[in-house]
Amino acid sequence: MARNDDPTTDETAEDNPMKDAPLQVDAILGTKTYEDVLFSEEHAERVVPVDARTGNRTRVIEGAVEKAKEFVADDSRRVAVPQSTEATIETGSAPYLSVVFYDSKVVRGKIESDSYGEPSYENDGYGLEWTYRAATKSDEYDVEFVEADYETGNVTIRVEEVV
Repeated sequence: MARNDDPTTDETAEDNPMKDAPLQVDAILGTKTYEDVLFSEEHAERVVPVDARTGNRTRVIEGAVEKAKEFVADDSRRVAVPQSTEATIETGSAPYLSVVFYDSKVVRGKIESDSYGEPSYENDGYGLEWTYRAATKSDEYDVEFVEADYETGNVTIRVEEVV
């Protein structure tokens, strides 16, 4: 999926937000589900630190998903995703973050490799995020946040061409 250089649109280059999208629109067209990307009890088990002296968790995990959902409830475009253990410890904050539904932390998908070193993901999160962002600003596409299912950890997004 190469850079979008399609000159066949009705909009002028300055008016076409998709002109600068890093991926072709077909990368996001249709209904896409990004699996296991939301904050969940499983994520809480992995990211909530344990005090080395006592062996106790530094935060209560029970109800953490409900708190995360409440955290993003005031903005229907936002979802709660896991924050890294390091960031949770350094900032003393919750083990989740609020991000827009097409943020790279969502659309990059699941970790494919969790061996030591930098993780690899299913998708090009950066490219997808900026392509979704361009589509939301374009009159040619309708971007719909379909669902955030915290039980499965999945986010579903639909993009359709406006006729």
